[in-house]
This record gives sequence, structure tokens and C-alpha cells, in this order.
Amino acid sequence: MTLDFRLLGRVEVRRDGEPVDIGGPKQRAVLASLLMRPRRVVPVEQLIDDLWPERPPARAVATVQVFVSQLRRALEPGRSRGQTATVLVTASPGYLLDVDPATVDAHRLTDLVTRGRAARDAGEPARAAELLAGAERLWQGPPLADVPDTPFVRTTAAGLTELRLGAADDRADAELALGRHAALIAELEQRAHRHPLRERVREQLMLALYRCGRQVEALAVYRATHQTLCRDLGLEPGVRLRDLEQAILRQDPALTWRPDPQLPAPRAGGDPGRVLVVDDTAINRKLLATAVTNLGHRAETAPDGHRALEMLREAGGAAGGFDVVLLDLLMPVLDGYATLAQIKADPALASVPVIMVSAVPELESVVRCIELGAVDYLPKPYSSALLKARLHASLHARRSATERESVLHNEIAALRAQVGSARAVSARVAGAQVTGAQVGSAQVVGAVPDGP
Repeated sequence: MTLDFRLLGRVEVRRDGEPVDIGGPKQRAVLASLLMRPRRVVPVEQLIDDLWPERPPARAVATVQVFVSQLRRALEPGRSRGQTATVLVTASPGYLLDVDPATVDAHRLTDLVTRGRAARDAGEPARAAELLAGAERLWQGPPLADVPDTPFVRTTAAGLTELRLGAADDRADAELALGRHAALIAELEQRAHRHPLRERVREQLMLALYRCGRQVEALAVYRATHQTLCRDLGLEPGVRLRDLEQAILRQDPALTWRPDPQLPAPRAGGDPGRVLVVDDTAINRKLLATAVTNLGHRAETAPDGHRALEMLREAGGAAGGFDVVLLDLLMPVLDGYATLAQIKADPALASVPVIMVSAVPELESVVRCIELGAVDYLPKPYSSALLKARLHASLHARRSATERESVLHNEIAALRAQVGSARAVSARVAGAQVTGAQVGSAQVVGAVPDGP
């Protein structure tokens, strides 16, 4: 029997991968309090304070005992009546949850961040980026999201949230050290928008933009930061941010990225990406995943939209998760339209680029998908060269918001024009057939041209 505990999001327990019913909000709060202190005795008074910090009920001790008893039954369903508990143990003056901290996602997060920072300090940015991305992928949402709001919950959630944000900052530094500035820009733009007062994120975004030859945009980020800090806090930007602005203005050579001779050089055309292939047909999944792998990328597969959404959320969205999704349009369980709409409706997933995979004649469907948020489409049948171009564009072409919007509008307009052209040809053909029938003469009509 394997137990897995989750605090990064809803408080959950899984036994051998299956969810365990752990009771109501207060009972979950007891479990959370114990999980934050695994293999340590938590006094009953501490549990009472965590649950009822101001006015505990008259029978608070008895109530905690009931909660513990119910949790024991949930965690050890096979334990016979009268048999000593081995997971949630009575230990004066309270209780001890005897579980490996590695089975608790909050402690795995702490461990990965600690190891990632140690790798960074040891001059191993690739290892640091890998470990810190793994920490970010554990995140499922606000910690302890479904337990009553108390000082214990607020303090715990705030600490874990800050740890996660710090891990993202540290990973970005490691990625910048590896020369992955172009691939970071979109993520940093989103994080700067969500956390406008975190100067470190603005600093990283300015540096990434500058290294991509976008000096004007880098300086615009500084001006926007200056305005925000002055307006909201009445403060000037910190020394590091001010120094970076001056270095950009004088085009300081020290800002230019240079590969570390001790590190492997980046692949030509950029680093390989992590690609999720979604198709309900096993042979199609295998063929496309093989083609993606042959191009040097890491391919993973999902048989339907439901599983794709699960994998994307488990991976952590754009932060250390999948770099692009290849999504089949026609699937019986959850079709491409619905899957795409759910991806774009989820703030944690909305920035993940989605390429629709569609049969060539489905031009109207392609237009609809692009309007829903797809960045490109891959027609069936596809060539290796076309697949390579589509992936390269989504993985490496980091355009400004204005440029992306303009390009998407142009693509939609072009696709609509193709749909209109195909309809016009069809109408002319139908008209010619009717006319030919009326005069009693046979006429051979050419086929409607295929789309791109």
C-alpha cells in the first residue's frame, strides 16, 4: 500500500493512485497540520490552536480525538478493531503522523528547491533548472485550498507560495545562464503581469529582451516598473533594476550572453521542446510522437482531451511543463474544440501553444480553432519538413503581443479567404451542373482545388 499526500492545492490523499475520502474541512485541517510536521509529535493543544485559534469549542479535545479516529480509519482501512495504528500514532502529548516526508508534495517541493539552489550555487545551471522545474510542476493551486481559513492555513500557504515563486525566479536565472533567453520571454511577461511588484522578474525580463535584440522593449519594461512602484508605493526601483537600465542604455558588453565553456553548447535552432501529442487513434499517436522524437524533441501522448488536460495540469502549465501541444481536431471523447477551449480558459495553461492537427479540407474548422486560441495548424497528411517548421515556429518564435495578434489576424483572414474561395468554386461548379442538365448536355466538371 502506497500513500501519497497533497497540500499544494486541495488537501488530498491517494492510496495506490486512488483518492481516499478523508472527511470534511476541519478533519482535513487536522491532517494538514500533521502533514506539515511529519514524524513529529504534534500536541493536542497545537491542533486545537490550528483549528480554532480564537474560540475553541468546549469539547475541543474530544472533537480532535474524533477527527483523528476517523482519519485513522481512512488511512488504514484494513486495520482491525483494537489493533495499534501504525500511520497516525498516539504519542503523548498528542499525535504523530509516521509517513515519509517524500510522500507529501509540500515537502518534495521544499527538497527540490533546496537541491536546485545548491546546484545553482555549485555552477550547475542545467541541473538547477531541471530540479527547480520539477518543483514547479508539483503546484496544483493555492495550498490548503479547501480547509477553513485560519492563521495556520494563511501562514502555511503564504510560505509555500513564496517558495514556489522563488523557485520560478531561480529557475529563470538558471535558464538565462544557459542562453535560453528567447524561450523565457513569454513566461516572464506573464509572471511580470501577475506579480507587478516583483522586481526580480522585471529584471529577468529586461535582460532576456535585451539579449534578443529588443532593447526598446527592455527599457519600456523599466519605465512601466518605475511608474507602478511610484504610483503604488511611492518608491523608486531598486539598485539592481536601476543599474540594469543604465547598462542597457550604454549597451554594456557584460550583458551579452556567452556560453560557459564547461557547459554543452545549445542545439542549432534552440533547445529541444517537450511536446504533448493528443490523438484518439493509437497508430496516429505513435506516428506523430515518433516524428516529433526524430526531430530531437521529447514527445508524450494522451488518448483524449480529458487525459491531455490532466497531463497539462500535472506538468504545471507553461512553467517547466509542456512547450507545445499537438491537438487532433476530431476526437470522440472530448473533441479538439472543447479541449482547446478548456486549455485557453485555464489561467495556468492559457500560455501553452497549441497546434491543431487537422485534415486539409477542414478550413472552416481551422479558422474556428485559431479564433479559440490555437497558434497554428498541421494539415494531414503532413511532411517531416512541415512538422519541423510548425514546431520550430511555436517553440522559438517569441513575438511581442502586438506582433502575435497581427499575425493571428492575418492567418485567420487568409484562411477565411481560402474557405470563401472554395465555396465560390463549389457554387460555380454546382451552377454549371444545373445549367448543363437544363440544356440536356453532359459536362465534365473539374475537382475543387485542395486547400493548403
